[in-house]
Amino acid sequence: MESEKLGFYPGCTLEGSSSGYAESMLKVFELLKIPIKELDDWSCCGASSAHALDHELHLALNLRNLSLAEKQDFKELLAPCAACYHRLISTNNEFYLDNALLASLNDQTGLNYQGKVKVRNILDFLIHQVGIEKIEKQVSHSLSSLKFACYYGCLNTRIPRLLPFDKVEYPEGMDQIIKALGAETVEWSYKTECCGAGLGVTAEEISNKLVSKILLDASAKEVDCIVVACPMCHVNLDTRQDKIIQQFDIPKEIPIYYITQIMGLAFGIEEQFLGIKQNFMPALQI
Repeated sequence: MESEKLGFYPGCTLEGSSSGYAESMLKVFELLKIPIKELDDWSCCGASSAHALDHELHLALNLRNLSLAEKQDFKELLAPCAACYHRLISTNNEFYLDNALLASLNDQTGLNYQGKVKVRNILDFLIHQVGIEKIEKQVSHSLSSLKFACYYGCLNTRIPRLLPFDKVEYPEGMDQIIKALGAETVEWSYKTECCGAGLGVTAEEISNKLVSKILLDASAKEVDCIVVACPMCHVNLDTRQDKIIQQFDIPKEIPIYYITQIMGLAFGIEEQFLGIKQNFMPALQI
């Protein structure tokens, strides 16, 4: 893979509210010597909104990005955002199962996608492409004094009609990465429970209640930090935590970090290059 060109689809959030995710990922990949290039002229994947309101529009939006990746000779397209990954890989799979659908949408949009792009999840890529051994060798600052709760959320491992890269209900890949960095991870009940996703905007009270259960369980495990690989999970657990702590009597604040931010710290990268100051909750004391 290192000799091939890996495409990077940032999606809207990694160029906005979750730019720290992109910043830390690119720094970590640079240190691991993984060549990566952003997809030129990418557009929004539609997230869950387009998927729910107009399925054909959702397919067309993702067809455009997949077609761009194919034209730019990317054999693999990395989508660090869990929602973007879910939309892109689900679209790719629909086209694989229904060639007539792909032909029809190609005709309607004037595109010529041939289905040659493989969509990659960041956890899948780190575990199965980069490898735990290579990650472990890069560690210069052990995190052995810290205890983490790895929170996967809904979308990283639950892909309809596709074999997941990890266990669906109790994934362990992110835990493997954190352990390779020298830290401890906890067994807990809310690894894949929903944070409310977009309900944080449209039905905040529902989302806050869901997040409170996640924070309470993590707090009961006495973790130092919750690690995520999803921008929406990060937003809901991090930016709204002050209010949720007061409303639901959460005993303490819990820092929320992206997996690539934690990797960067373990690799000795300075915080200023990992987007950590963009996090709302207090930083880890390392």
